[in-house]
Amino acid sequence: MYADVVDSNPKNRMRLQIDENLKRIYGETLSEPVPDRLMALLDELRKKAAATDAVDPSDLP
Repeated sequence: MYADVVDSNPKNRMRLQIDENLKRIYGETLSEPVPDRLMALLDELRKKAAATDAVDPSDLP
């Protein structure tokens, strides 16, 4: 029954097609690997955070 309602209204068909295309593109994007440059930046941030965590607060002025 739902398919009949969608098929009878051009706006509903258009919305359904847009929804399907967005889901497809989003799904493809999720399966893409993270770029090397971004991974390098994340690694730098992790190292800086680890170095900051390693500082003993009693050593600070």
